[in-house]
Amino acid sequence: MTWSWRDEPDPPQPQGVIGIGSVARHLLTIVERLAQGGDTGLMATANDDVLILTGPAQLLPWADGVQYIAPHDEATALWLPVAERPAIPIDLLEQAIRRKHPRMPMLLLREPGQLVPLTRLLPADAGLLRQIRSRWKGDQ
Repeated sequence: MTWSWRDEPDPPQPQGVIGIGSVARHLLTIVERLAQGGDTGLMATANDDVLILTGPAQLLPWADGVQYIAPHDEATALWLPVAERPAIPIDLLEQAIRRKHPRMPMLLLREPGQLVPLTRLLPADAGLLRQIRSRWKGDQ
């Protein structure tokens, strides 16, 4: 299935932030500092090249190059960047994704084009962040 993307005319309030590549590593450093002060109030998940944090907008860290994300009102199990959306009906897109990936929610990214599962979010505490850092050090 192919489609184009367009700007989101009424961007929702962010409920998450994603960093990819070197931006993910910088975002991890920021949230590690936040965790030194105790509970970050955030949830996190990561893979080899991605760090995703979710939580209240006012707690989401900012870093150059991150994308803010949120579930879409028309398809709440489908998360998208807040500034853009696919130029096809979002509810039908969510149904098509759900048929192939029944474990939702999922984040759909334009660049780089990928689906990222959000089913393994855990509290972004110092222990989890150490595990992510350790895994990434082993990948270098």
